[in-house]
Amino acid sequence: MAEHVKDVRVVEETNQAVATDGGTADCCAGSSVTANQSHRQHVETAAREAWSFFVDTLPYLILGMTLGALIHGVVPVDVLHAVLGSENPLAVPLAAVAGAPVYISLSGMLPIAASLSEQGIAIGTVLAFVVGGAGVSIPNLILLNKLFERRLLFVYAGTVVTIGIVVGVVFNVVIV
Repeated sequence: MAEHVKDVRVVEETNQAVATDGGTADCCAGSSVTANQSHRQHVETAAREAWSFFVDTLPYLILGMTLGALIHGVVPVDVLHAVLGSENPLAVPLAAVAGAPVYISLSGMLPIAASLSEQGIAIGTVLAFVVGGAGVSIPNLILLNKLFERRLLFVYAGTVVTIGIVVGVVFNVVIV
């Protein structure tokens, strides 16, 4: 699937090109390279780029945190058990897919996972939720969309969700 990786060249304000192919010399031919940037200039450039990425993903972050908070604090336990309980054969796939839009860092995802587990949701279902949230989050897909063509992006997302489902099912079968 290597042919589905986009040929991306990142050009910063100084017109210095950065290759995605390991940095071969012929990738940047014709660009003016400024080799003597100070550490401060590197930090300022990194800060600008980080801020730009943050602003681009902020709406999705707010949506994900809102959904996570609603799942955590508003959804009654009996509804959680009806959807994600062991009596629902689709609980693990639903959890893996539902974790995807709930973007919270792994440190934020773990308290939600702990509360789901404490409310009686099977550990495999919780793991499928965490894998889906960590691997196929909206900000991850936005970033990967800039590097991958759609087909590879769908293969990546499908693979991560499938791994989450397999891990969830295995843990639910092993830990009963």
